Formats: sequence, structure tokens, C-alpha cells
Amino acid sequence: MAEVEELLDDVTVRMPSGAELRVRGERRTMRRRAAGGAAAAAVMAGALVWGVASGGGGGDGSEVRPAATPTKNPFMVGGVVRLLSPELMPQAAKWHWKGHEEQEMLDLPLPKVGGDNSCPGSNAARKAPNQVQYGTEYYSDKGATSRQRVTEYDSASVAADEVSLLRRTLTECGLREHTEGRTPYWSGTTESSSRLRVSVERWRGWISVVEVEADERG
Repeated sequence: MAEVEELLDDVTVRMPSGAELRVRGERRTMRRRAAGGAAAAAVMAGALVWGVASGGGGGDGSEVRPAATPTKNPFMVGGVVRLLSPELMPQAAKWHWKGHEEQEMLDLPLPKVGGDNSCPGSNAARKAPNQVQYGTEYYSDKGATSRQRVTEYDSASVAADEVSLLRRTLTECGLREHTEGRTPYWSGTTESSSRLRVSVERWRGWISVVEVEADERG
């Protein structure tokens, strides 16, 4: 290294050579590039996680629930399955849902939907896949009922097959899919002349089905 000496109160100032200055500059440039690449990779990773988890709008009933943390199960918080309370069920302002304080466990494997006579084809005998189901049901004094079922399956592929089967059943029952808005749903008049509204959400091996059914006057 070349040395330049200046007597400033007996202090010696040592200056780096031109070659060393160029080396230091190249090192700083490489660090800046590396840091920029890491930041870009983090942004891309976040975008990929969101793309996979959000499901692109839920046209096929898959992963339609937007979330701040899409890699976490939206149906379970702290190890507890969270079911919708009466005031959070669809059309709560219209029906004023009532129910019991304790959640009722339902045993209604998909693709069963509606009342006993609403969609008879959905109640066909079949061997349902392994599952654990949680559910709750509410009623209205105005002649309507609502229920939610959250079902856990062994894998995401099994859950996807169950969603496909449910979609076919809803179509056969005469319901039509509405994809506009943040929460797609199915609705229509059933064989028993009731009005049925069904929304379906899936996250990996979990499916949530929420129904609202009213008699023909509702």
C-alpha cells in the first residue's frame, strides 16, 4: 500500500492505493446485488405462497377464503375448530338466527345438502372417505334453518374430489353458481320447493359447507 505522510499535529494519515479502492468498490457492489437478490426472492416466495393458498377466486370451490396468513388453517385457531356464530351466518340480518350455546355435532357426510326432501340425489348411499366432521345448526322463527359443516379429510386430493362431487350434486339439485363478489355461493329452488343457498370453501384437506334453507315463502 502506498503511504502519504502529512504532519498534522504529529498524526500520520495513510491513504489506500487506487487498486485497493477499486477492490473495495467491487465488494460493496456485490453486497448490494446480493441483498437486492435476497429481497426479490423473499417477495417472490410470498407471492407464490399467496397464489397457491388463495386458489384464484374459487370458481371450483377450492381455497376461496382470503386470509392475512394463507399458509395457516382458516378453520382452526389454537387447535380448536372455529364454527360460525349465529350473527356471522349468511343473511343473519334477515333471519335472526337462534341456536344452542353448545355446538351440535352433525353426521352428514358430503354431498348431502338441504333437508330430507330437498335434494334427494345428495343422500344416495355411498361409502364416504375417512373424515372427522364438526358442525352446528341454527333456526329462525321465520321458517328457515342454517347449518355449517367443517370436515377434515386424510388429504387435499380427497377433499378436492369431495368438492367436485358436491358441485355436481348442487347442479343436479337445480342450484346455480354465483361467482361474483368475494364469497361465491350456489342458490336455487329445490325439489321440495324450498330456497337453498350453499357456500363451499376448501383449505387443503378441509372443507367448510354453509347452508341456508327457507320454505317457498322465505
